[in-house]
Amino acid sequence: MPLSRAPCTILLGILFGFSATYYLTALKALTDPIICSPQQQLAGAEELDIINLRADADVFTRSQNLPGHRRGLILVAIMTAAKYVDTRAYNVWKTWAQHIPGRVLIFVAEGTESIHEDMPLIRLKGVDDTYPPQKKSFAMVKWLAENMADEYDWFLRADDDLYIRGEELAAFLRSVDSSKAHVIGQAGLGNSAEYGLLALGSTDNYCMGGPGIVMSRDTLLKVSPHLESCLQHMLTSHEDVELGRCIRKHVGVACTWNYEMQKLFHNNQSAIKESYAKNMKELKDAITLHPIKDPAVMRKVHLRNREIKLREARAKRSLLSSELSTAKAQTLVRMTPNRTIDLTPWDYINNNKILFCTGRVNCPRHTVDLSIRTEMADTITQLFDEFNTNARQRGRVLQFQSLQYGYMRVEPTKGVDYVLDMLLWFKKFRPPNRTTISVRRHAYVQQIFGKLRSLAEGVFRSNMRANSTLIEDPTLHMIMPLRGRAPIFARFAQHLKSICARGGDDLAVSLTIVLYSSEDEFENRETIEMLRASSIPVSVIDMGDVPFSRGIALMRGAETLPANALLFFTDVDMLFTCDALKRIKSNTILNAQIYFPIVFSEFSHESWSENDKLLADAFHYGRGRGYFRHFGYGLAAMYKADLMDIGGFDTKIEGWGKEDVDLFEKAIKNGRLRVIRAPEPGLVHIYHPIHCDENMPTAQKDMCHGSKAASLASIDTLVDQIAQYT
Repeated sequence: MPLSRAPCTILLGILFGFSATYYLTALKALTDPIICSPQQQLAGAEELDIINLRADADVFTRSQNLPGHRRGLILVAIMTAAKYVDTRAYNVWKTWAQHIPGRVLIFVAEGTESIHEDMPLIRLKGVDDTYPPQKKSFAMVKWLAENMADEYDWFLRADDDLYIRGEELAAFLRSVDSSKAHVIGQAGLGNSAEYGLLALGSTDNYCMGGPGIVMSRDTLLKVSPHLESCLQHMLTSHEDVELGRCIRKHVGVACTWNYEMQKLFHNNQSAIKESYAKNMKELKDAITLHPIKDPAVMRKVHLRNREIKLREARAKRSLLSSELSTAKAQTLVRMTPNRTIDLTPWDYINNNKILFCTGRVNCPRHTVDLSIRTEMADTITQLFDEFNTNARQRGRVLQFQSLQYGYMRVEPTKGVDYVLDMLLWFKKFRPPNRTTISVRRHAYVQQIFGKLRSLAEGVFRSNMRANSTLIEDPTLHMIMPLRGRAPIFARFAQHLKSICARGGDDLAVSLTIVLYSSEDEFENRETIEMLRASSIPVSVIDMGDVPFSRGIALMRGAETLPANALLFFTDVDMLFTCDALKRIKSNTILNAQIYFPIVFSEFSHESWSENDKLLADAFHYGRGRGYFRHFGYGLAAMYKADLMDIGGFDTKIEGWGKEDVDLFEKAIKNGRLRVIRAPEPGLVHIYHPIHCDENMPTAQKDMCHGSKAASLASIDTLVDQIAQYT
C-alpha cells in the first residue's frame, strides 16, 4: 500500500537528522585540539610560559595553563598597600588563599617590595598607595581583563582584610551561568549619611567592595574598554561605587538584589576592631567575611573554618561507613561495661543553663560551661542543617526554638552522646497548605571521635616549628630574683645540687641569679660559690640597693641569654623533681609553645595533720596539705625569642605580684603561640608567711591578701576549726 505524504515527510526528516548529527560530530572530532596524556603534558610543560606555578601544585592548577584545556573556575585579585603587604596580605596568602579552587594574585603599587618571596605580587605601573584607591582598583580590573580574561570564568576583587571560604565560593559559582554578564556581592546604596548623595539612579546600586565583588568573564571583558573613561568621570570618592556605576552603564547589569547576599557576603559594620574576634556565628553560612584587620583574628577564623570542614568530612565518612554491609547497627550502647565503675553516667542539662552531674569537683549542680554550650549549639545547628537538606523539595522547614532538657555523656574512647528534648517550629511554606506550628521532639545524637594518631616527639616538635629558623638550646636556663632569705636560698641550692647530680646527660641546667643587696648578702654569695663548686653553671647579676621588682629582675636575667635559650622563671621558695624539669623542656617549643605550670602550694604547716607533719619530703598532695595554685602564673617556661615576641614583663610594676598575670595575658592575646597550662606535681611551693605592704597599689594589695588567705589552711581544716566553737 503506498505511503501517504505526511508519513514520508516524517521519515525523511528523521533520516536527515541522524545523518546531519553523525557528520557534525565527526567534523568536531577532526577540528578539536588534541589533548595530550598527563605524562605528555608534564613533559612539555617546561616549553610553556607558566608563571608562579609551584612544583607541588595540584593537577588542575597545572593543566589549566596548558593549550586546549578549559578555563579555570576563579581568579581572586587582592588589593593591598605597602604597609600591609607583609602582615595582612601575607596572612591571607598563608591561610584561605591556599584553599581557593583557582588562583590568587596580590596587587600592589609600583615599587612595592616584600620580605616574603613566595607571595605572587603584581606591581601596577604608575599606581601608588593613595587612599581612596580608585586608580589602583580600576588598574587592577584592567590588568585582569588584558592578561587573565581567557584563563578563568570568574574574577573576585578583594581587599586584604577579607576572609573567603574557597569550597563554599566554588559551590556557589558552579550554580550560576558563567557565560552571562554577572556582578555578584552584597548590594549597597551607601550608609545613612551618604544615602541619596552617591548619584545612583532609582534602580541602581553597587556591590560593596569590602565583602568582595565577583564578576563573570563576560562582565570583565565588556567593562574593560570603558574603565579609563569611568575613572576620569567619577562622581564620588568611593571606588566600589564608581566600579558599580561603570558596570551598570556599560554592561547593563547591577549588583545582585537578594537578601540572602547579606549572609553570603557578610559585612560587619558594627565593631570593626572586634569583628569576628570572639563571635564567629556568621562563618558557617557565609562565603566571605569582612572586615578582619588583625592577622591573629584572620588565623583564628581560618582555624575555625578548617574545623568546620573537618567536622563535615568526618560526618560524611561516618555516613558512608554506616552504609557498608559490614557496618554495625547504630546504638546508644557503644561500650558494654564489665564492672560497675565502667558505666559512664549521663549529665542532665536543664534548659541549657544548669548542669546536674556526679563525680566531679563542681558537682552536683553548676552552670553549664561555655565550652559545653558552644559545642551543643554547634551540634544543634548541624542537626537542623541535616533536617533541612531537602527543605525546598519537601516544602517544609524545621527551625530550632529552645532546649527543654537534655542528657550528655562522654565515652572517652568512643565519642559524645546526646539525648535532646527540643521545641521547634515546623513550617510549611508551599501554598495552599502554609502553616507554622510549634512541636516538641526528641533527638538522639552521637559524635564520633576520630582515630587515634600518635607522633614521635621529634616529629611533633618539627611540625610545630615548621616556620622557625632558630635551633633550640638544650640547656634549661633557670632565672631567679633574690633578695635576702639566705636560709631559704641555701635549701634551694642544696636541692638543685642533688637534682642535677641524678639528672643524667639529657638534663643540662644553668642558674642565673639576679641579686639585690641585703643584710645576709654575704651568706647568699657563699651558697653561690658552693653551687659553682658542684659544676652547676651559675651567673650573678648585681642589682645593688634598689627597690625590688620581680619583672625588672627577670628581664635583666633574660637579656644576658641568646634568643634560642630556654628560660624557666622560678622563685627561691620552690622545690622540684628531675622529671618536672624534663617536662618543662618537653612542653616548651621554640616559636610555637610556652608553658605555665600550675604549682602545688603548701598550706601553713600549723594547719597540717600529725600524719602530714611526719612525711619526709614535700612531694605529697593531700587535701589538707596544699592545693594547686590555679590563679598563680609566676612560674613560666619559654624561649627568649618568644618572651620578646609577646612583649616581655612589665618593668613598671614594683614590689609583689601582678607582673606574672600581665605576662600571661600578653601570651594569650599574642595568638601566635600555643599556651600550655597544666598541674605539675613536681613543682612544690614551700609555705612561708606572706607580708603585704599596705603602700602597694590597690590591685597588687588585693592580690597579695587573697594569696595570703588562700595559703593559710584548707577548707576542711577551717570547717573543723569552726566546729570547735559552735
